[in-house]
Amino acid sequence: MNTLIIFGVDTVAGSNLTQSFSNSHQVIGICERNAPEISNCEILSGGAVTKQIGKLLDDLKPVRFIDASCAGDSAWNSQATIGSEEQCQISAELANACAERKIPFTLISSDAVLTGPWMFHEENSEEYSTSIIGQRLLKLEQHVQSVSSESLIVRTHLFGWNHSTESTGWIEEMLEGMLRGKVNTQWSQPGYATPIIVSEFATILSRAFEENLTGLYHIAGAERVNRIQFARRLAQQFEISWYGSGANNAHYTEAERRSFGCGESSLQTLAIRRELCVAMPTLAESTHALCKQSQAVLFPITQGQPISRAA
Repeated sequence: MNTLIIFGVDTVAGSNLTQSFSNSHQVIGICERNAPEISNCEILSGGAVTKQIGKLLDDLKPVRFIDASCAGDSAWNSQATIGSEEQCQISAELANACAERKIPFTLISSDAVLTGPWMFHEENSEEYSTSIIGQRLLKLEQHVQSVSSESLIVRTHLFGWNHSTESTGWIEEMLEGMLRGKVNTQWSQPGYATPIIVSEFATILSRAFEENLTGLYHIAGAERVNRIQFARRLAQQFEISWYGSGANNAHYTEAERRSFGCGESSLQTLAIRRELCVAMPTLAESTHALCKQSQAVLFPITQGQPISRAA
């Protein structure tokens, strides 16, 4: 099998991409801490691994390198570590190392580098978030494109199960809260996005690899929803009797909507659909896939059983 390296396997995006690609590739997952356990792949963890990435690339000779460390979770998850200065610096160095060896580099970026007032953003949209995180990720995108014409940058809004045993994931916390009848005020915040489950995203990304796509593309769900709509559809899929409060009728100020993850960040996916002749999944398809994963493999859910795998 061809070797595929996925960096940031401790994130929701990284761990689920690792699982999705493990049937078609020899997957090596890398993270600096909190390494998950994923079948059919090798996980390398610790800061020393990152420091010796050049030697690792020379030894393994991967067909592709995927970096899911900087935007490995939904921008709606206020607890997620996205686009830190350290993360982005490491990602830039990884892109340099891959460029030197002519290894195709794929960067998973965030829809929240963009903001309103547009309902949908194309790849050439210049309505950028002015937040520190958004600007940092945008600078990283530009760096990756500049160091290698073989690179692929994908903006998206990913969600999925958390494979880490060290912390509770955003989806798990949301479902557990619903089972207890709780309402989180963050779920009623304004702002829209186009979420997609990681496993469906991986299928489309695999097609992009087959076609050797390079440059900047948007891969996202087919539906534009806000947080409370997403939460309600999730509850419906898991047959939880929860409706939650009404959506916040207030609007962000211009300054507020330019904060990371707060504004209108729905992605127009026409470019990738034309290139691959594929449809983006609906939210119902993504949440159905999430539910099937819980029942078949990861998190059997009953009214009396916690969803989290965290200790």
